[in-house]
Amino acid sequence: MTVKIPTEQLPTSTFTCGPSQGHPVVRETPLYKTQFERSHRAKDISTDGLYKEAADNLRQLLALPADYTVLFFMGGATPALDAVAWSLTKNSISGLSFGAFSKLWCKKIASCLEDTVIKDFKEPAEGEFFPAQKPDYNASLVVLTPNETSTGTQIPNEYLEEAWKSKGPDTLIAWDCTSCAGGRDLPANKFDVMVFSMQKCFGVGGGSSVIILSPAAVKRIEEAKKYRRIPYSLDLTEAVKKAQEKAQTVNTPSTTNIWMFNEACKWMNDNGGLKAMDALCRAHYDYLMKWVESTDWLAPLIKNPANRSYTTLTLEITDPKIDCAEISKALKATGLPNLQDGIKKYSSVKQNSLRIACFPFVDIHGTQQYEKLTKAVDAIVADLRANAEGK
Repeated sequence: MTVKIPTEQLPTSTFTCGPSQGHPVVRETPLYKTQFERSHRAKDISTDGLYKEAADNLRQLLALPADYTVLFFMGGATPALDAVAWSLTKNSISGLSFGAFSKLWCKKIASCLEDTVIKDFKEPAEGEFFPAQKPDYNASLVVLTPNETSTGTQIPNEYLEEAWKSKGPDTLIAWDCTSCAGGRDLPANKFDVMVFSMQKCFGVGGGSSVIILSPAAVKRIEEAKKYRRIPYSLDLTEAVKKAQEKAQTVNTPSTTNIWMFNEACKWMNDNGGLKAMDALCRAHYDYLMKWVESTDWLAPLIKNPANRSYTTLTLEITDPKIDCAEISKALKATGLPNLQDGIKKYSSVKQNSLRIACFPFVDIHGTQQYEKLTKAVDAIVADLRANAEGK
C-alpha cells in the first residue's frame, strides 16, 4: 500500500470487537488504583466494597429483580457457557445455532453433555443467516444468542419476548449477551440466565465474565446434579452461595477487570442508563449505514434490518477487486496500536467482509471517531483501485 494518512487524521479508538475500546476514565487511571493488590476475600473489597458495588451498579443498569443473583465468573464467556450447560441442563437442550459464537454453545459445549441428553438446535438454510425454525421451547434449557458476533446477526426483541411467553413449565431461557450486554436495550428480565464476557460493550480486558441467574435457575443447579456429575470448576453451587452471602467469588478473580467493569457501569448509569447506551450504539450504526449507502463497494451482510446487529456490524465488500485483508493490512501499516488489529472479517465468515464494533465507548461523544475511520478506509480503497487499474 502506498497511501499515507497523517496521524492527526486517524481515529484514536479501536473498532475491534474485543477486547474493545475502554472508557476514558479506565484508560487514564494508573494500574495501582485498580485494587489488584488486595485480597478478594477482604470485606472492603467484597461484601462492603468493589464486588458488591459492581454487582449493584449492574443491577441498576439492567433493572434486574432483587432476587436475581449476579456472579463474577472465572475466565471469559466460554467457561461461563460451559458452567451453564453443565449445571442447568436436565434431560434436553435446544437453541439457535447461526454463527461462530452461538455454535460454540449449541454444538461444541452441548456436545460434551451425555448422549442421553436430547440436543435439538436449529440452523439457517444454505445461504441464510438466521434459522427459520424455532427452538423446542419445552426443552429443559433453551440457549439463545441475541447478538451473534461473527456475522452481525441479531435475534429481534419480539422473538425473545415470544420465547419467554412460549417456554414450557420446566424450561429455563438462557441468553449469551456477550456482544450486546450494556449496549442493547433487551426485553427486561425475560430470561432465567444471562451470560456475557466483560470485554465488549463494557470495554474491559479479556478473561472475565458475568452470569446472572433467576431463582428458577438457582433451583435448577441442585436438580441437574441428579442427571450428571459436574466438574468442580463448572459447578455453580458454591459460586451462588458466595455471591449471595458475601459478594465473593469461588476463585481469585481479576480485581482490575471488575474495577474496570464497575467504572463502566457507573458511567453508563450516570449518562442515561441502558436506553442511552442503546441510542449511542445505534448512532454509531446509523453513521456507518449512511457511509455504506454513499459507497459503491459496500453492503450490509445481513439484509433484513430486523436481524441486523447494531452493536457489531458486518459489511460485505461487493467489489471483487477489493480484498478485506488488504484494508486491514493498510490500517495495520499505520503503526497505531488501536488500528493494528484492523477492521476485518471474522475467520469463519465466508464473505469478503469487514466487521466493525459499534459499542458505546468506541465514541462516547458521537461519531467523530467513525468519521475519521471511514475517511481513512475510503482513502485506502481509492489507492487499492488505482493500483488495480495500473496493473
